Amino acid sequence: MSNFKITLPAGPIWDQADAQTKGKAVAAAHQGTFTGVWNTVVENQMSVVEVELSTDNKGMHTYLTTVLAGPLWSNDEAQKIGPVIATSYGAEFTGQWSTIVEGVMSVIQIKYTF
Repeated sequence: MSNFKITLPAGPIWDQADAQTKGKAVAAAHQGTFTGVWNTVVENQMSVVEVELSTDNKGMHTYLTTVLAGPLWSNDEAQKIGPVIATSYGAEFTGQWSTIVEGVMSVIQIKYTF
C-alpha cells in the first residue's frame, strides 16, 4: 500500500479553525486524511487543502455513480480513457459509458470501494 498527497479545492478558508473543519470534510469525501496544510489561492474565493490518499482503497461497501468524461468517440476510446478518469476520483471504471451531448460530453460509470 502506498500513500501520496494532493491538494484539492475547498472554497474560501478564513482561518486555521475553518481549515480544520473544511479540510477534514474534503479529505473524507475523497477517502483520505487532511494533513493540516492549506493555502489560499484566490483571495476571498478559493483555498486548497492537502489530502493524503492511498493507492489501495478497500472496504466492504461500494457505490456506483457517473462522472463527466469529455467527449468520447468510441467504445475503444472509452475503455482506454475510463480507467484514467476513474483513478483521478479514487475509483474504478466499470466499463460502462454513454454520450450525453453528442460531440460535447460523455459520462463514465465508476465504482467507489470503501
